[in-house]
Amino acid sequence: MEKEVKRYTSWRDEYKSKLTTAEEVVKLIKSNDVIVMPGGHCIPHDFSVALGKRAEELRNVTICLGLALKLYDYMQPQFKESFHIETPFVGPVERICMEWKTAEYVPLHLNEMGLWMDRKKPNVAVMVVTPPDEEGYMNRSCFGGLVPKRAIERAELVIVEVNPGTPWLNGDDLKIHVSEVDYIIESNAELTEIGDIPITEVERSIAHYIADMIPDGSTIQLGLGGLANAIGYFLKDKKDLGAHTEVVQNSFKELMEKGVVNGVRKNFYPGKVLATFCVGDRKLWDFVDHNEDIIFTEVEYNNNPYIIGQNDNLISVNNALMIDLTGQVASESIRHKQYSGTGGQVNFVVGAKYSKGGKSIIALNSTFTDKEGKLKSRIVPFLPSGTIVSTSRNDVEYVVTEYGVAHLRYKGVSARVKELINIAHPDFRDELRFQARRFDWI
Repeated sequence: MEKEVKRYTSWRDEYKSKLTTAEEVVKLIKSNDVIVMPGGHCIPHDFSVALGKRAEELRNVTICLGLALKLYDYMQPQFKESFHIETPFVGPVERICMEWKTAEYVPLHLNEMGLWMDRKKPNVAVMVVTPPDEEGYMNRSCFGGLVPKRAIERAELVIVEVNPGTPWLNGDDLKIHVSEVDYIIESNAELTEIGDIPITEVERSIAHYIADMIPDGSTIQLGLGGLANAIGYFLKDKKDLGAHTEVVQNSFKELMEKGVVNGVRKNFYPGKVLATFCVGDRKLWDFVDHNEDIIFTEVEYNNNPYIIGQNDNLISVNNALMIDLTGQVASESIRHKQYSGTGGQVNFVVGAKYSKGGKSIIALNSTFTDKEGKLKSRIVPFLPSGTIVSTSRNDVEYVVTEYGVAHLRYKGVSARVKELINIAHPDFRDELRFQARRFDWI
């Protein structure tokens, strides 16, 4: 059904005519609807609160979102017949919801978000946006690039929640005009900030190794999470770095303010940081707000390995939870339990292969402490039963722990095994050698 076309004297009049409340607009949501939202603080708060209050009236509403920062009523187990969440991101909120069976993880590489939405065909799109500019354009802000614009254009119902605390991110992909939406809610809900996790001594050691692997003039990508963000802080002595990254975190702010990341040697979008979304606190939001040194694009473009590979000397740095002795990288599950997501790790690992002079690095602590307080190795002969492989051993190049660097690409199994044992925690090296000999790997 085509939408009725109304004529307005100005976008301001159109804005006023579309203004409503969350309580009113959720009355338009029907059973069996498929709703797409962004992630983080771009999940609309007032709409979400109001939607939860309709739980008894609705059935089988699917909500596609990612990296929720608040636990809303529609996520509660008593309402799982009413609402079902699908997400390619898993954080603390999603882990709770998956335990409750109210959410399900969707495995995909982030550059496939558009293809996922093509398949899901959401008929409702809801998002947080900035107030309009002088031309009537609003901005989809920090997580907007994770919702494909074509999914919004195809939706029967487009709802925006205008929040004045939301930063405006530079990039045409994130603009949405007042004329492109059906209903507007105004909200002053407090936006959830994500602060830095304190850097450990182990992370310092890993960061120093990685910093030595990044020459001046390189273009960097740092994955999502504490370790990747920590690595960024140890690049402050570098010169003329560029950035093509999925996520901008707090460490990028410091690197750009110090002139370390300036993009002057960048051959692809020279002088500009290319990114899709932004995770941090108010200081970071103030920094990225209308910052023309950063171009935010939709993830389908930004994370396309071919596009990534257009950057010469692209160095990709991503985290892992565990790795086996042949190089299989587990970054998203603890055995069968989904802990995070595939995200864009493989996009950038492959993109770095396409890059002239590029390299990809997988970083992880050599050990972890289990529930019984026992120290365990993250480098293992075999991944535990049920563990998901995020990055194939065929694609892994460098692996870094606090004990050094292993170079795996184009090496046979025996050489890989020896390299990885050398960067394992010393307490586990003898056992790893013993197991490797049992299987005739060395």
